[in-house]
Amino acid sequence: MTIFHLISFVFGALIGSFLNVCIGRIPNGESLVTPPSHCPRCKTPIAFYDNVPLLSYLFLRGRCRSCRESISPRYFAVELLMALLAVALWHWFDLSFSFFVGFVFVAALIVISFIDLDVRIVPDVISLPGIVLGLLFSVVGY
Repeated sequence: MTIFHLISFVFGALIGSFLNVCIGRIPNGESLVTPPSHCPRCKTPIAFYDNVPLLSYLFLRGRCRSCRESISPRYFAVELLMALLAVALWHWFDLSFSFFVGFVFVAALIVISFIDLDVRIVPDVISLPGIVLGLLFSVVGY
């Protein structure tokens, strides 16, 4: 494994953390920016040192530091999935336009899939731009 695989893993995990925010908030029509990350149960804001993708979940044993309630393993799974897929994309495409196109589509598909599993909808805010971008990239080639 090269340093670039490690960088893509970390980048993927960071984006995976944001994807968890999207998965939790888009179906409810909530802002992706405010309020800051918080415990889904007690609503206590999560400190920056408890918001490190993958590591915080393991260190806190999947529990909120404040209320000690269990946090869904889905958060860890989404971060790990995006990190591993980022490494796979790097392996296939190296640093290229195709890497970034694939990265955006993989991220969108993860969000769509987990929202669909949770609430049985495919949000237009993700799928419609994805259709337009898919058509555009298929015409110009990537």
